[in-house]
Amino acid sequence: MAALHHPVPAHPPPGTNAPTATPTPRFPRPAPRGPRLLAGRSVRVAPAADDLGRDLALPVGAAASAVAVTTLLVTGQATHFAFSLVAFALLTVAIAAAARPRVVPAVLLVSWMFFDGFVVHQHAELGWQQTDRTSFWILAGAGLSGAVCAATARAAGTRRARRQGAAAPSDRPRDAD
Repeated sequence: MAALHHPVPAHPPPGTNAPTATPTPRFPRPAPRGPRLLAGRSVRVAPAADDLGRDLALPVGAAASAVAVTTLLVTGQATHFAFSLVAFALLTVAIAAAARPRVVPAVLLVSWMFFDGFVVHQHAELGWQQTDRTSFWILAGAGLSGAVCAATARAAGTRRARRQGAAAPSDRPRDAD
């Protein structure tokens, strides 16, 4: 986000010895990410790599779905409905487990749209016949099971970290969106 202010000349006008004024920032600086005191003990803040991976799960999942569709079409396996559906269900489980919980419905829709449009109908058309509904509900179950398993694992890790006295991932400060 950019702070708008009047432009400041790079050099003072000729004939003046006044130093250039530096604009003051309008927004406070983010807190440093070094050790913090939490409940009377010094702890390290967890790296933000986990957040980045969870934020990129949807675009990476869309790319993986496109690669899966291409692979199924090139190898001729797209005609085997059960095999293709199992492959997409496993892909949906993996992507939903890596994604944030609020993104899981979008992961499900992207996965189902690629499957329905390119594997079931093979002409980039979406339908809502019995086969389409069945594949939607199977992929929805796969996505929700992946999200629930990942949330359970994260909660267990948080409880374990708190029990051992370390900072849990949920204890670290969040940047404002």
